[in-house]
Amino acid sequence: MADRVLAITRIYGIAGRRADLRELMAATEARVAEEPGCRLYRFASTLADPDEYIHVQEWADDAAFTAHQRSPAFRDYQRGLFDLLARPSEMTVHRAPRSAVPQPSAPPDPRSAD
Repeated sequence: MADRVLAITRIYGIAGRRADLRELMAATEARVAEEPGCRLYRFASTLADPDEYIHVQEWADDAAFTAHQRSPAFRDYQRGLFDLLARPSEMTVHRAPRSAVPQPSAPPDPRSAD
């Protein structure tokens, strides 16, 4: 069983509905952050295209991810996407038995010591 589930989604919004899509994303972030097992749930626009988004989800385990997929917040988000997308989203789910945080490969930059 994975002790971490990471889902990354590319989302393609309609330029004329940008404000509506961003409002839906912000409301969904706030709701989902309260779900058990949610470690991270963020939307971000890409630098090249303000209507292309990356959605990153990190869940404590498969059970938490599955529960989210069945949650009212997820259902409302899916319904809210109707007429806001230029094309279907693309999701990849990664499951890992453990995670590691890499150590710096060099001394820290003294300019960042503030």
